[in-house]
Amino acid sequence: MPMYQFACRDCGQAFDKRLRMSQASQTQECPNCGSLETRKVISAIAVGGASRVSGAAVAPPVSSPFS
Repeated sequence: MPMYQFACRDCGQAFDKRLRMSQASQTQECPNCGSLETRKVISAIAVGGASRVSGAAVAPPVSSPFS
């Protein structure tokens, strides 16, 4: 199941939740304050792997204008 990130509009708490894709658009309860005023936020994709490819250093990620 994919991991989704949410943010609470009432208390500002960010939280992650593992949900089925069919549940991702449903309102999620904030674990901090219990509010249902939450929204799904765009997050980076986690990619695992080695830090070096064929002996050459991998370039660092490009900074995002959204962070």
